[in-house]
Amino acid sequence: MSFPFDATDWHIIPERSFDQLKIGEIFRAPSRTLTDAHACAFQTVSCDNHPIHYDVSYAKRFGHPAPVVHGLQVLAFTAPGATLLPHNFGSTLLPSPACP
Repeated sequence: MSFPFDATDWHIIPERSFDQLKIGEIFRAPSRTLTDAHACAFQTVSCDNHPIHYDVSYAKRFGHPAPVVHGLQVLAFTAPGATLLPHNFGSTLLPSPACP
C-alpha cells in the first residue's frame, strides 16, 4: 500500500501564528558535526581559498589543531532558518493563493 506525500499535512512541530509566540522564547539550532565536505562546499561557494580553512599543517603552525571553519559558515548555522523557528510558522509564511 502506498500513500502519496502531502506536504500540507506534514509538520515537525505544530504550526503557530505570530501572535501565539511569546517574548523570550528560544529556538535552538540543531547540533552539527562539520566535515571536510562541508568546508569544501562552503569554500567553493564563498571563493575563500585561504589555507587556514583547508591545510592542516598551515593551521597547526598558527596554533589550531585543525583547519578553521569559515566564519560566514558558522554564522549561517546561527540564522533563524537553521532552527525550528520557520517550522513554527509553517504555511503562515507562504503567500496566500489570492496573491499574484
